[in-house]
Amino acid sequence: MCVSVVFVQVMGVALNGIQRPGDLAAAQAKLATMADLKFRQIFDLLYGANRQLDLFAQHGVDRIFECRILSVDKAFRGRGLARELLRHSEQVARQHGFKV
Repeated sequence: MCVSVVFVQVMGVALNGIQRPGDLAAAQAKLATMADLKFRQIFDLLYGANRQLDLFAQHGVDRIFECRILSVDKAFRGRGLARELLRHSEQVARQHGFKV
């Protein structure tokens, strides 16, 4: 029998995703059902900016690579980790053929 325990300290994280046409409308419909007014206001602002930009039409693409959340633990800030996480995220996007 083998029992292992691993402790990992997370210094930073980049959570990325793929946005496709229609995702914004679905997100807005879901947002309308949420009770948290402050949350809704923030995302109404973000979704409004996305609608105005219309990056799908602007760049002629059917998918967009999104950097959704980028965060570095306070103890590790100021060392370029966020820049490295973003650089690596962009590299992954290019490797998978994303234009935007």
